[in-house]
Amino acid sequence: MEVHHHSHHPKKWKEYISEFFMLFMAVFAGFMAESYLEYRAERHKEHDYLVSMLTDLKIDIDDISRKEINMKEVYDYGRKLSDIVYEDNWEEKSADSAYIWAENMIDTEVILQYANGTIDQLKNAGGFRLIKNKVINDKIKDYIKGQDRIKGQEDGFNSTFQDVLTERSNVMYARLFDYSGNVLNGKSIVTLKKDKINKIYVKTGSKFLSKNPADMFKLSNKTFIYTGQLFVYRAMAIDQKEKAIELIKIIQEELNH
Repeated sequence: MEVHHHSHHPKKWKEYISEFFMLFMAVFAGFMAESYLEYRAERHKEHDYLVSMLTDLKIDIDDISRKEINMKEVYDYGRKLSDIVYEDNWEEKSADSAYIWAENMIDTEVILQYANGTIDQLKNAGGFRLIKNKVINDKIKDYIKGQDRIKGQEDGFNSTFQDVLTERSNVMYARLFDYSGNVLNGKSIVTLKKDKINKIYVKTGSKFLSKNPADMFKLSNKTFIYTGQLFVYRAMAIDQKEKAIELIKIIQEELNH
């Protein structure tokens, strides 16, 4: 039997180069495809972050717009209450008004509540690296700093608010009010039960728990400090709202680009 041996010609160097080039291109193409898919996924995630941020900012603007009106009213109530104790015979003339001012000042909601779902995701998931627009990135971080500054001011006047509650409890009777209106909106219509407070006056000779003028001045002092802190808080809130409006505009431009 004849055995036929197939001859194998050695490859030329051009063939090695061609095979290497084809292998390299295959790997490179795979790498590029994977990079492109990753890039598209990140851009999609960036888009989702920006859209979600728009929603959160609009909620913040609505909350600040409502609360800044409340803050102005609380400031006015507090200043009236703080000033009235310096007037002559005010207990006889304006006691009922003082009760209403104090109750409105205390019951009106002023604390800001941020929609921070997107910001929390950006912080916890390292999402800031996905936002390629540096201006937007920096503006969001500045917005977060604004929240932190406002929180610091908030902590200060919350502490004073507790002092106001204490001084008020030492001077004024409770359970003398009826409430109506939209309480969920942070505001309600307060009505003083005049029959009850008049009965107290007949029995005690005063519409107040304490007849000591010093107690009234303590309430006035704490109220004055509280409204001063609230004045600054409101100014910071308005500034924060302007930041939110500007950020919305920049994000919308980016999304429409």
